[in-house]
Amino acid sequence: MTGTYEYQIFIGCNDPQLRGELVSENDLKMVVAQFFERYKVDFSMLSAKGGYLYDNGEFTVEDSLCINIIGAQEEDVLRFTKTLSSYMNQEASLIVRTPVQMEFNGVVSQ
Repeated sequence: MTGTYEYQIFIGCNDPQLRGELVSENDLKMVVAQFFERYKVDFSMLSAKGGYLYDNGEFTVEDSLCINIIGAQEEDVLRFTKTLSSYMNQEASLIVRTPVQMEFNGVVSQ
């Protein structure tokens, strides 16, 4: 059974070695928006604060992005997240996949 899914990608903006932003949040938003515009992928992006526990036991609170994508292929989302994590030098990023029912102008899609 195939359906439509919303993917939420949560990624921190701090570089784990520098303990600061390698790329500013605004610059990152522009890069992400340009990527999705180029590939014609529906998305939204929200700024957030997130906490992360490093493998060494240190905990940090940092600026984060929450990127919502609806209707993309899972493989594409995984590939994008891996590329973005590498670009941001992140140890980990979180992807949440949720089935959705969408409605546009009174037309329901599942």
